[in-house]
Parts: sequence; structure tokens; C-alpha cells
Amino acid sequence: MNYQISKATNNDLPLMQRLFYQTVTIYGSKIFTKEEVKIFSRLALDNDHWRKKFVSDFVYNAKLNGEIIGSFSLSKLGEIEYVFVHQNYQGRGIAKKLYKTLEQVAQEAGITTLTTKINTNMKAFFNKNGFEIIKNVEKVVGGEEIVSYKGVKDI
Repeated sequence: MNYQISKATNNDLPLMQRLFYQTVTIYGSKIFTKEEVKIFSRLALDNDHWRKKFVSDFVYNAKLNGEIIGSFSLSKLGEIEYVFVHQNYQGRGIAKKLYKTLEQVAQEAGITTLTTKINTNMKAFFNKNGFEIIKNVEKVVGGEEIVSYKGVKDI
């Protein structure tokens, strides 16, 4: 498969919004609450959010035949907001190549530590890529526990 990874531009906006929206509403419904899906799907359609993100963060896309099949966003502080691949292209090494590009971009920007919030579906991916996985347990009213994960990696 001959795809290219490049920095996102304003021309990518409609394609990114569609991919982000599809990812959140289809795949995200398995890992996010209904309220989170609602919030993230609205965010997908927010043009100003994406234009600002293209300037303030490192956003890169994997493109195949003019379509965006994967993407990542890395803040200038080293926080990975997301790494995702379109569901039809998962399992083909695209996330791995996106992640390698992310590390290269971070190193070129002088970022020495990467951090990310991790959902249970991405634990294995980040673990495989050398992240220390930190489990956080919060007690909420009624004695219930909310478990979340954070990944940290020095590069």
C-alpha cells in the first residue's frame, strides 16, 4: 500500500473532519460515553478548532489516493492527543508508521518526553512503543471506581 504521511494543511480540513467524525461516532461509541461521543462529534465539525490546531500543534495525516486514512496530533509540550487509523485500514502498520513520524517530529522540535491519555483499546499499542503505562483509580460517590490510564515515554 503506497500512502504518504505529511503535515496537515487547511486543504485537508474537510477530509479530516469526516474521518474524525466517523471515527468518533462509529469506533468511539465502543470506548467513549454517549456524552463524550456527542462532544467529540461536535468538535469534529468545528472549523476554527482545526485551523488553530494546525498552527498550534503538530498534526500529520496518512493519505492514500487523496483520502486521509490515519492521523495524529502532538502538542508542542509533547502531549499526544490522538493517533488513529480509519477502521478499513487498521492492522496494516499505518499506526506504527504514524507513531514513528510522531517521534521524529517530537525529536526535531526538541521534545524530550511524550505523554498521552490512554483508553483500554490503545494500551497495547502504547506499551509496544515503549510507554510506561500508569493506572489511575478515582473513587466516586457510592464507592464506584473510575479507572484511567496515562502513558509516559522519554525519547
